[in-house]
Amino acid sequence: MAGLETLRAQGRRLTPQRRLVYQALLDHPGHATADDLCSSIGRRLPGVQRTTVYRTLDLLVELGLARTVRLGRSTSYEPVLAGAESHQHLMCDQCGATADVGFPDLADRVQDAARALGFAIDRIELVGHGRCLACTGTAATA
Repeated sequence: MAGLETLRAQGRRLTPQRRLVYQALLDHPGHATADDLCSSIGRRLPGVQRTTVYRTLDLLVELGLARTVRLGRSTSYEPVLAGAESHQHLMCDQCGATADVGFPDLADRVQDAARALGFAIDRIELVGHGRCLACTGTAATA
């Protein structure tokens, strides 16, 4: 796992548990909560501690290998993959469904506006809230 070599480069140990957490994050479709990952890892490595998963997720975020996504009341995680375009999120406030949407130039435009105002942006999180097609029962409009 190429991304995990960052751990070694930072002088951190690459433990089997860290490998499993990272692989579970990569394998998870969509946004994974820590509980999702605990369940997935628990099937492969019974007895893995929940604190190990949380600490590993914190470390992956710190090293830039994952990012937190706050959708509603829960915190989810997604891997940061080299070459992947930045994206934004949509969330249904009724059922909790989420979707990724990509507007590649949006992050650049926000960065430009921030620089013009003297801000240094560390990260950009955009979540559009509303209702999904299933909850509205109507076709999406442009």
